[in-house]
Amino acid sequence: MAKWKKAVENAKEVEKVQAINLYGGGIWGFLRKNLRLLRDRGIEIRIVSAGMGLLAPEDKVPGYDATFALGSMNSIRGKRGPARLNQKWWNLLGKWTPTGCSPRTLNASIRRNPNAAHIIALPLDYFHAVLDDLAPTLSDDRQKNRTLVLVAPYSTVGKKIPNAVEIPGDLSNALGGTRGTVLARAGLYLARRLGAKAGNQSAAISALKPLFSNAKPLPVRLRQCDARVLCFLRDELRRDPHLGHSVLLKRFRGAGYACEQRRFKKLHKKAKTTI
Repeated sequence: MAKWKKAVENAKEVEKVQAINLYGGGIWGFLRKNLRLLRDRGIEIRIVSAGMGLLAPEDKVPGYDATFALGSMNSIRGKRGPARLNQKWWNLLGKWTPTGCSPRTLNASIRRNPNAAHIIALPLDYFHAVLDDLAPTLSDDRQKNRTLVLVAPYSTVGKKIPNAVEIPGDLSNALGGTRGTVLARAGLYLARRLGAKAGNQSAAISALKPLFSNAKPLPVRLRQCDARVLCFLRDELRRDPHLGHSVLLKRFRGAGYACEQRRFKKLHKKAKTTI
């Protein structure tokens, strides 16, 4: 942690950007474009950063490469480390006070605004990282009734959280964006629709109910072993050796089969050398 802090604190001012401009893809473009409109409606955004801790959109930070997501080369817990490492790291970030960045924890932010509604909408690895931080809020009767936690249906930890609301990926059809951003988009939808009542579980469930009529379940696809994927690829490439992996993956999935993109690309390369 000491080396990380030193590297961040030694970054030149010219190398820093507003936190909202540091992230690409997903929902970030929407947030950048609509930040002022959201503020005009009384909606404030906070960013849970694996490298910098809790950030406001305008906080000036240097570029960094760190994530709580498992499997990445830059994951805080490495490729297979326990989730507890993420929690320890988040707790350390909460005790660090870089210039201009405050408050530093979700609990402190919620307590600073006791009359506001709060929505926590985080991917699974990030949600697990902040559990210790959220514990005081969720054990305080007054605060937990104003704090809504949005969780994925497959989150076993999320099922134990009071006032948690499950958001299935199928709602991405109604909310827009991808399944990966459905929690954040659901949080924005509820904040805009419910305002000060957005922290109320019953109100949130009622507001989300009409969206399910537009939800489309993810197609059920059968996972195939490497040998079967290679057989499919060789058959297709014999017909047309110029077909790329993206086109063939779409065709493969369209036939009702499942394969992760990176794995399919690797097998595509292997198939091209063996036909």
